[in-house]
Amino acid sequence: MEKREGEVKDLAEKLKKGEITIEEVKKEMTKRGLREQESLGWCVYHAAIWVLYLLLWLPLNFKFSHQLPSITFPLIIIFFSLVLVAFATFSGIWMGHLHRKKGGLKGTDETVIFYIDGPYKIMRHPGAFCLMAWLIFVPIILSAYVPFTPLSIAAIIMMIAHFYHMVYVEEKINVRKWGDEYRQYMKEVPRFNFILGIWRLVKRKRKQ
Repeated sequence: MEKREGEVKDLAEKLKKGEITIEEVKKEMTKRGLREQESLGWCVYHAAIWVLYLLLWLPLNFKFSHQLPSITFPLIIIFFSLVLVAFATFSGIWMGHLHRKKGGLKGTDETVIFYIDGPYKIMRHPGAFCLMAWLIFVPIILSAYVPFTPLSIAAIIMMIAHFYHMVYVEEKINVRKWGDEYRQYMKEVPRFNFILGIWRLVKRKRKQ
C-alpha cells in the first residue's frame, strides 16, 4: 500500500527554508480546509457551549439548589481532583511551550510541523485534557461553595461530549495534515488515557 503523505509537508519545508511566512502558511491552510476550528461558525458554537456550561454550573445551580439533591465529596476525592487538575495544567502549559518552539507557527494552538515530544508521548491531546480536567474537577473542588447538583453533572457531561467532538474533528484534520505518520501515532498513543499512555511509552522504551 502506497504511503500517504500529509497535505502540509510542502508548507513545512518552505517555512523551514524561509520561502514562506507564517501568515502565508495559515492562509494556505485555510484554503486547503485545514483550519476548520478557527472559522467564525466554529468559534461561535464553542463560545455558546462555554456560556451554557457556566449558566448550568453557577446561576442556575444556585437558583435550583434547594429543589435539587446535592453531592458532598469526601476530602480524598477533592485532594485527588486537585492533583489531577495540577497535572493537567502542567501538561497544558508544557504543550503550549512545545507548540511555540516546535510547531512552526509560533503559537500555542495550531502547528504545521508534526512532532512527538513531552506530553504528546503519553496522550494525543494534552491541551484538551487540561481544559477538560478543569471543567470536570473544579466543580468538585468547589462543591463546598457551589452546590454540586444534577445541573453540575449535566454541564460536565455536555462539555465532555463537546471536547470529544472537538478532538474528533481535529484528528480528522491532523490525518489530512500529516497522513500515515499521524495514523501510526494514533495507534501508539491514546487520546486522553495518560495511564495507558505511560504504560505504552515504557513498553516502547524497553523495546529500543
